[in-house]
Amino acid sequence: MVALSRPFVVLLLSSLVAAKFGQRHHHVPKRVGLQRRATGPDAVSKRAVCGKRIAKNSSVLDAVVPAVNAAINDAGSVTTSNIETDTTTTSEESASSTSTSSTHAASPTRDNGKNDGPNPSKGSGSGTFVPSKPSSGSWWKANSDSNQKVVIAHFIVGNAYSYSPSQWASEIKMASAQGIDAFALNIGYDSWQPDRVQDAYNAAAAAGFNMLFSFDMTVLRCDDNDIIKSNIAKYHSHPAQLKDGSGASIVTTFDGGQCKSSADWSNDMDGIPTRFIPAFFNDLTNNVLKTIYPVIGGDLLWGGAWPKGNNVIDWSEDAYRISRDGINRAAGDLYVTTVSPWFFAHYPGKNYIWHFDDYLYAKRWEDLFSHRDQVDIVEIVSWNDYGESTYIGPIGKDQPGSQAWVTGFDHTAWLEMTGYYAAAFKTGVKPTITADKIFIWGRPHGVDDGAPDGLGKPDRSSWTTDKLWVVLFSTGPGSLTVTQGPSSTTTGVKSGVNKISLPLGVAEGVTAVLTRDGQQVFSFSAPISFGNNPPSYNFNANVAAGP
Repeated sequence: MVALSRPFVVLLLSSLVAAKFGQRHHHVPKRVGLQRRATGPDAVSKRAVCGKRIAKNSSVLDAVVPAVNAAINDAGSVTTSNIETDTTTTSEESASSTSTSSTHAASPTRDNGKNDGPNPSKGSGSGTFVPSKPSSGSWWKANSDSNQKVVIAHFIVGNAYSYSPSQWASEIKMASAQGIDAFALNIGYDSWQPDRVQDAYNAAAAAGFNMLFSFDMTVLRCDDNDIIKSNIAKYHSHPAQLKDGSGASIVTTFDGGQCKSSADWSNDMDGIPTRFIPAFFNDLTNNVLKTIYPVIGGDLLWGGAWPKGNNVIDWSEDAYRISRDGINRAAGDLYVTTVSPWFFAHYPGKNYIWHFDDYLYAKRWEDLFSHRDQVDIVEIVSWNDYGESTYIGPIGKDQPGSQAWVTGFDHTAWLEMTGYYAAAFKTGVKPTITADKIFIWGRPHGVDDGAPDGLGKPDRSSWTTDKLWVVLFSTGPGSLTVTQGPSSTTTGVKSGVNKISLPLGVAEGVTAVLTRDGQQVFSFSAPISFGNNPPSYNFNANVAAGP
């Protein structure tokens, strides 16, 4: 998963030092403690006993809304024989999911005065949730205003030390513009985190956005019930709290399946209407999740975002989980699963990748579209987990000692791609591509290159290949020429979503030129370089979108 809610103690001297020694240090000396976790498809819970409990924040909505409203108003060698192309999507205007959407008694809704969501109803607070209605992006247009599904993004509050209300407002605006409905706030014990959570909720309320909690049980103590109880109680009636159609607050976790009994978790809800949807990592080979934990009101599959092995992602992990979780969606239980664009961490004791090749982000979203009748909420992992290279939001100031492999490696192009796929998932109808758009990403050095950083090559590095990944959303047939350094290649493209991979070559950048009917449609230069002799191992991706 993401390195959630991390406290740190040591001043980061340089990006190279961070890569070499890998401690999750932070440049803000006020942060205390250190936490590390095993994450990914087969994450194993490792609970850390951490410091002080979160105290209640006395901030009030009226004090922050004006500032929030003000911010919102501003608001190598390539050969043709090695090209591999997937042009699977055509006729965008008429393409729709083969699945039939289900309506569930407790599907997430926001009460906006209209009964246009699936079975909406008011909760005891003023913030029951209506998923945002997809409209259009700069290069796509939704073909339906249906709002049957919800998309959220995992947000590590531990990486938001410096956030002001206006920063929250700015990033909420970015997320909402791409079809994201809420942030799942992963919190820890830092004394400053309650203030950030309060600001986040208040900024969300001002923007018509939502928040929910993701209690990280690899960080929070199992015997610490106060932090869970106090936050559920405090924000249940907040207008930005994500709720289901019955008015119950939606609450999630990262692990905790071996941490508390069902009765313990029920006690943490303290009588407050709560739809508890944990991401438990229990072995379900001989067990059914809801039989073990009758308290749950849904299931969250964390590891579905990445394949478990060196293979193209498919639906098998979700299919198995659905067969073993025992939830009853007809009775209101919700199934939540995940999508992620990447995974690379380079810390001592946590130095590995998960399989991120084969257009992972686009392919996973397409699987979610195809199986949308089985899914109520999609959680993007992540908005800001820099340490694990899964972020799609802007790179912030508060990195967890990850500067050596994150600084300069922008991922916001994946955020722009999200809008198209989120609209398709929510509505069941693929948007119309109204303008040609290209997305390009690649790693900075070869799998076999050596680096003198002391940690060594990341585990499972053989699970990636030296390829440049290209996804072109095309309004019609044409030809695409990709140039890397002295070499270039041309391939035909079709109307729809075209997936193309090319061998990475040593170059300072990539140029893509699309032509149609003998005329140039665009020429786009992507600042994606590839070379040898890296100063430290970096298996992160640089991502660009154009024109």
